[in-house]
Order: sequence, then structure tokens, then C-alpha cells
Amino acid sequence: MFGSRLTIAWGLSALLLAGCQGASGDGDGDDGPASTDDGPVNLDCEGANSVLAGHAVIESEADLAALDGVRAIEGELQIDKTSFTDLDALGCIEEVGSHLTIFGNTALTDVSGLSSLQRVGGDFIFSDNTALVDFDGAPALTEVGNSLIIHDDDAMTGISGLGSLATIGAAINIRSNDALLHIDGLRGLRSVGGQLAITQNPNLCISSVNQVGAGITDPATIPDNWSTRSNDDDC
Repeated sequence: MFGSRLTIAWGLSALLLAGCQGASGDGDGDDGPASTDDGPVNLDCEGANSVLAGHAVIESEADLAALDGVRAIEGELQIDKTSFTDLDALGCIEEVGSHLTIFGNTALTDVSGLSSLQRVGGDFIFSDNTALVDFDGAPALTEVGNSLIIHDDDAMTGISGLGSLATIGAAINIRSNDALLHIDGLRGLRSVGGQLAITQNPNLCISSVNQVGAGITDPATIPDNWSTRSNDDDC
């Protein structure tokens, strides 16, 4: 599944070291990792064919150097509590072998940088990113191996991305997104291996929830552990 391998030891300090050793430049001192805050990021994904063995923890722009030339990550990818406004520097990543966690990035307003992502082997967790209005990213993602979890994204009014997502191996949990109005991007979902819990989204129109549920053919019948309570039933 994975191609040529770039081995990086686990942990943030190792990632920083790898970033310093692996960064390319012209020697004038102004080169560095692709910025997610200072304008468009120009990525050459044709040359991104390395596989990062281990976990990648991204907490600042300096950490992004570890992802230069990386197409897939065997372990987890965590983007936690950064000041990023977008995820453009992730634009070449096609696969995360374990969990993908995007948590607590309170300035994040654009997730279109997930455009190449096709598979997440573990959980895909997107939470507490309080400035994002529309989750319109990850259009090529077809499979989440474990659970899809989206919660406490206070400004998010819609999930219009994820249009190719067909299979979730375990649960789908969308909860406590106070401004959420629709989840129409999930209408392509066909298989959910475990619990479906879309709850406590007070402005989420139940018709949008039902349209997603109607497309799921596996399981063929709604199991007892599916819950859609505390959404907007009167829209």
C-alpha cells in the first residue's frame, strides 16, 4: 500500500530535526517550510512520493518541513492548536495510515488543503476548530477505517465536503456543533460499520440527516445504536 519510505522517529523533536535536515533551499537563508498563513502555498505533488514511517505532530509552521515530499503517513497525523488559517501545506498527502486529528485550531477558516486525501486508516477527528464556517475539504476521501468524529466546531454551518466518502469502518459521530445547518456532503455515504450518532446540533435540519441516512445500504436496516436526537426537528 505504501511506496518508498522516509523513516522519521516518533515525536515532535524528531520531526523538527528531520525538517531541518531535509529542507531544501538555495542558500540565501530565506527558504523554509510552506507557509499556511502568508498566502497561497505552491506545492509540486508530482515529486511527493515518500512515505513517513511513524507519527507526525504539527504544532507550528516549523513542523511542516517534515512533510516536504511526503505522499503518505503510516502512523498518525495530528494538527493540534496551531495558528494556521488553512491546511494548504497538506495538499500532497493522499493517505494517513492511522488517525488524522485536526483539533483546536481556532484560526482555521479553510480546509481545501485536504484535496488529495483519499484514505484515513483510523479515526478522522475534526473538533474545536471554532472559526471554520464550512467543511468543504477532502473531496477525494473515500474511506475512513475507524470512526468519523466532528464535534464542537462552533462556527461551522455546513459539511459540504467529503462528497466521495462511502465507507466508515466504525462509527460516525457528529455532535455539539451549535451553528450546523446541514451535512449534505455526506450523502454519498453507503456503509457504516458501527454506531451512527448525529446529536445535539440544535440547528441541524433533520431532513439533511435523513437524506444521509437514506443512502446507507450497509447495514440494510437501521440498528438500535443509531441516534439522531436533539437536532432541529421543526425545520
